[in-house]
Amino acid sequence: MCGICGFNWADRSLISKMKSSIRHRGPDSHGTFIDGVISLGHRRLSIIDLSEKGKQPMSDSEGEITIVFNGEIYNYTALKRELEGRGHKFRSESDTEAIIYAYKEFGESFVERLNGMWAFCIYDAKKKLLVLSRDRVGKKPLYYYSDGKKFIFASEIKAILECGVSREINPKALELFLSLGFVPEPHSIFKNIFKLPQASNMVFSLKSGKMKVTKYWQMPAFEPEADKKPLIEGGRALLDDSVLLRKMADVPVGTFLSGGLDSSAISATLKRLKDELHTFSIGFEGKYDESRYAKIMSEYLGTAHHHHYFTQKDFEGLIEKITFAYDEPFWDFSAYPTAKVSELAKKHVTVVLSGDGGDEVFGGYYLHKAGARISFFKRFPSLFNRVAYRLFEKAYGALGTGLFYMGREGFRMALAPESEFYSNLLKEDTYHSKEAEDWGQKNFAPLLKEYGLTEALIKSDLLHRTLADNFLVKVDRASMLNSLEVRCPFLDYRFLEFSNKIPTSYKVDFFRTKKIMREIIKNRVPKEILFRGKMGFNPPILDWLYSDYKGLLEDKLSHLKKRKLLSKAQEEHLNKVMAKGRGANLQRSGEQAYSFFALENWAERWL
Repeated sequence: MCGICGFNWADRSLISKMKSSIRHRGPDSHGTFIDGVISLGHRRLSIIDLSEKGKQPMSDSEGEITIVFNGEIYNYTALKRELEGRGHKFRSESDTEAIIYAYKEFGESFVERLNGMWAFCIYDAKKKLLVLSRDRVGKKPLYYYSDGKKFIFASEIKAILECGVSREINPKALELFLSLGFVPEPHSIFKNIFKLPQASNMVFSLKSGKMKVTKYWQMPAFEPEADKKPLIEGGRALLDDSVLLRKMADVPVGTFLSGGLDSSAISATLKRLKDELHTFSIGFEGKYDESRYAKIMSEYLGTAHHHHYFTQKDFEGLIEKITFAYDEPFWDFSAYPTAKVSELAKKHVTVVLSGDGGDEVFGGYYLHKAGARISFFKRFPSLFNRVAYRLFEKAYGALGTGLFYMGREGFRMALAPESEFYSNLLKEDTYHSKEAEDWGQKNFAPLLKEYGLTEALIKSDLLHRTLADNFLVKVDRASMLNSLEVRCPFLDYRFLEFSNKIPTSYKVDFFRTKKIMREIIKNRVPKEILFRGKMGFNPPILDWLYSDYKGLLEDKLSHLKKRKLLSKAQEEHLNKVMAKGRGANLQRSGEQAYSFFALENWAERWL
């Protein structure tokens, strides 16, 4: 995993500045390629082929093709054998070189053959083209700037800003951030800086200055298979192979182990392949602490386990580092403990495997269960649901959330047309924007039509809501801040496609989530883990912000108001959040307050 950058003119000093800004992504070495029409830069985190032969930028033997590449191609050895059989001669043992010759042999469609995570730029000197690509699920980031003359790209926005481009805010992106908590592709927080969408290639002509973006992958048709036994066996074999592929490295490999179902499944599978396994976890004070389960799992597997309790001092010490790492405003305060556990892991390994993607593939979120329950109640006449709605409204605190995870909002959704479902997901006391509702409807409506409510919610998370611009951003920036590579077996594209063979009822029902996944791994984890419910990765940062750091929070929100960055509607919502204070529901009001807190921290650093 590395950092890449470049632009469509020659300037050695500027490309050096860009590389320096993303040094954390690749502290081991760096390289530059310049000719008359292009400058390419690379920062290297050495994982495969640690020799000088693996350095980038890398060119083919004829000097026609040059690449800067961030990521890992897990099936590169098989691809290399195929290319050698077609007459290509390799000079290194790196996966980077396999990309070069695959492009020469198959053209830009070669990415369909790749199994991995990637963001790269290929310079085709003969055709005077730049070919950029991003992996199927958007694990690796890739930003670009274009104004009709200048074309600039980089792994992180901060490198593009080194080129002196305008820092004018994209108002649509700000609306989306305050509603969703992140800025979805293709937008960035800045005008004229964009994200290359996941599963997409871009071809930029150095002659004409024109660009073309195309999708190279999409989910296959939903064709669920009724026979459960082959699905269980197939899922288990796929888990084994995806972990085996991600074990590949010339440096030490460990796992994140929270004690949850996903990380436990990955750790248990990797332990079957390694005599010694280092595992890493982080704990918190309060009800969201999973330390006990991580200990149970590490002792069950016999791993060398490393644990850290996240404290207020850790939070305070990370504020500036997190603001540097996330050069777009980002709502998820679990980025702080993610950065801390990455720092812990880096002391022992260079690569970790994580359980990210298990919830999206197998239906593991409470919202997926709520979808199943709402679908159940929609079978009944509307009069029944209206009566139930009133009953739940009276017993909301004690019964509504505890028994059904629905309450007033859930039944409001059950009564509403499904076409309005996504809009209703924007909770009553969160910031509503038309941009977010339009974004939700655009992405959710086709899924609803194709899959039905519950499966559409699962696919919405897999393709749009929780991964590419949200949780995967959190993990990428927090881990790369510490020069640590994170690999996600459940995000192997074969798992994504496998999910469309699993009937929704095998994933989630009225009472349980990830049903078939539990059957896939039942002989690999103890019962205390196998039958656990979902527990969020939720540090007590909101409690701290409303207690010991209340003065800091109020100061930040006051400074934000003085910036004149917010629209009238946004400022009105901020005033409501500030007036509400801690209130009865800290989670909701606190998350909104933290979004503004993060926005002000970002503005101080990046504006």
